[in-house]
Amino acid sequence: MKKWMIGIVAVGVLVVGWWLVSPLFFDKVVNEAPVSSSSGSNMKEQEENTMKETDSSSQDEMTNDTMNVNELVGIFQGADENHDAKGKVSISGKNIRLENFEVTNGPDLYVYLVEEGQETKKGISLGELKGNIGNQNYEIPGDHSASSGMQIVIWCKQFNVDFGRAEIGKAM
Repeated sequence: MKKWMIGIVAVGVLVVGWWLVSPLFFDKVVNEAPVSSSSGSNMKEQEENTMKETDSSSQDEMTNDTMNVNELVGIFQGADENHDAKGKVSISGKNIRLENFEVTNGPDLYVYLVEEGQETKKGISLGELKGNIGNQNYEIPGDHSASSGMQIVIWCKQFNVDFGRAEIGKAM
């Protein structure tokens, strides 16, 4: 009876161990096309409609404001010596694009938009990481928006560990 119990526990430990460690040995490559500006979100369409209703001097001001808000970029860095991340993030309106992106793979990885100094799990979830390598797109949900000084963070939900982050700022 003891041998059966030891065998069952050993198999269970191996299965859980493989589930936790296997992502380190396998890469998931994603290569999504950039989101076209013509297919923009509802927010972008609302901005265009609002601009049509204003006079020309207001249009110039709104265009400049919109352009500044839509031109955010950042470079990924690893969170520590065990978790590496590299690549570029660009944000245009509600659309977030990770380009030439690569991060240490792991279980239960998510993409978050966080305020400076904010704990990652209290930030805005953009969804599960689609792949640890490649180009991928995400959308900022609801009425949230990104601004200079915020960060895009790759976070392991299961272990509450940051894998990498990119501080976003205005494009030069």
